[in-house]
Amino acid sequence: MIRYPYIYNQVLQVYRGMDSISFPICTYDILAQLPNCRALTYQEFASINQCTVRDVIILCESKSGCTHYDIANDRYLILWNEDCADNNVDGRRLWTKAHELGHVILKHLPLVAEPMLAENGFNNLTAPEFEAEADQFAATLLCPMPLYETLGIESPSDIKRVFGLSKEASEHRWSEYVKWTRYHRKTAWENDMRRVYLQKRIAN
Repeated sequence: MIRYPYIYNQVLQVYRGMDSISFPICTYDILAQLPNCRALTYQEFASINQCTVRDVIILCESKSGCTHYDIANDRYLILWNEDCADNNVDGRRLWTKAHELGHVILKHLPLVAEPMLAENGFNNLTAPEFEAEADQFAATLLCPMPLYETLGIESPSDIKRVFGLSKEASEHRWSEYVKWTRYHRKTAWENDMRRVYLQKRIAN
């Protein structure tokens, strides 16, 4: 079961911890809130360890990104692929980084005490739920629906332009927003998200 209230609250806490807010969200600003988390590209990791990017992809069991966890020292290492090949466009790379941050902030790895969580593998019984939660975290972090009206979001192309998502992700997020406006009831979380954004926004 996806823990939606928990995910939304964690995103709110991230926003509260930011000095300023602008879109597209800069994931490195969020990393600054996590003293026990470091991020490297596959290319940087390969250079440091004198191996190939292909070796890193095999290690991570993913072409896009993964998160390693040092259980003994409670430290994380996020790895992500900056290569633009295979349609790994800017928006997709941004999503990957936010997704992996989701694994860290939602504390998935300590829950299962596993050293690595990649998009494909390690534990078929629990990984799908964690992947869904990390995706929900990424979507809420990068393009929070409570801010659509404030930011003048009226189409998938607006989502792509303002939030920096890929075309595919923008269309999917817009479809979710249409359903959300039809069925949801306003919550205190939505008001808090707007309040924090209005307090910390800078010109986009």
